[in-house]
Amino acid sequence: MRTHRLDPVALDHAFAVAARRAESCELPFVILGVANAAGTIRVEAATAPSGDRRVGTDAVCLLASITKPIVATAALRLVEEGRLGLKAPLADWLPELATGDGRERMTAWHVLSHTTGLEDEDLEAPLREGINRDQLLARTLAGPLLAAPGSVFRYATFTFELLALAMERATGQPLPELLRQLVLGPLCMTDTVFDPRPERAGRMAPVSLGEWDGTRLSGSENPLVAIGLRDRYTALRLAGGGLWSTASDLLRFGRAMLGGGELEGARILSPAFVDLATREITIDGLGRASDRLEDEHYALGWGTRGAGHPASSRAFGHGGASGTRLWIDPEHDLVVVYLTASWGMPSAVIDEALFSVYAAIR
Repeated sequence: MRTHRLDPVALDHAFAVAARRAESCELPFVILGVANAAGTIRVEAATAPSGDRRVGTDAVCLLASITKPIVATAALRLVEEGRLGLKAPLADWLPELATGDGRERMTAWHVLSHTTGLEDEDLEAPLREGINRDQLLARTLAGPLLAAPGSVFRYATFTFELLALAMERATGQPLPELLRQLVLGPLCMTDTVFDPRPERAGRMAPVSLGEWDGTRLSGSENPLVAIGLRDRYTALRLAGGGLWSTASDLLRFGRAMLGGGELEGARILSPAFVDLATREITIDGLGRASDRLEDEHYALGWGTRGAGHPASSRAFGHGGASGTRLWIDPEHDLVVVYLTASWGMPSAVIDEALFSVYAAIR
């Protein structure tokens, strides 16, 4: 079988494509990293000339929803160890869900596949109100059930709080400690935390706000800036979107998944559970949209390849609303990390860099 490799000259173009967005001041900064099973190939950072300070390759960035596959990996480790049931009702650990309206049938599988049937709350409301994590959890527990568990795909972030609480009650340990023991520690992901302050404050990347069309909003136009979005968001420690990390840490996580759950002798998942985690479940119409380009493609805590994507059929990854992407393609021996901090940035901006990396495969 022919072995594919990344052409260095063509890869130059991919990094130039990524850097151009920062150099033109469209983004505050861009960090692009590429690795394979053998190690990191290249990591570079570019900062907008108008930026307050230079952002380096070691910047600690808000991952947003890339948190989900990290938490999912820890949850599946607990399933492997028999400490959590993937298909057991979450109500076994969360009696608050035993309301008799159907939510008592929700499982970890439903959370990881975004099929709980619960409505996700708009993030802006709790940030405006300044609610704490316990209040957010209470809202999630009491949220309306819009569909029977397992019947509808509806992407959600706050439902991961239910899974996190079940994990904590099943083990008697807080989520940050579980992540450290099961994923972050074994992979030496020392900069992946829910709150980088104060130890990593000097490396915390700025977070800017924008609309989904890419329009940047000033503080006077968006009150979330004025009330301190970053600090309020960080304080929530969202199980579905609260981790901060570096390109280096994410590349290590991606390489472990590329290696069937193992990196440098440290195993975080068995190959069978890596396959389970990355096997698409949005099939048979579950994730279908009126425009097939908009179909949802999701596994358990991971997204999968959609239409119009150059990735192989085995590829998987996840993005975040803060302008982040982690992408893994076992068939092409490839891990790509893209980090910026522009909330609401169109995903096409990341795709142009990711596709350019694929174009460098020879």
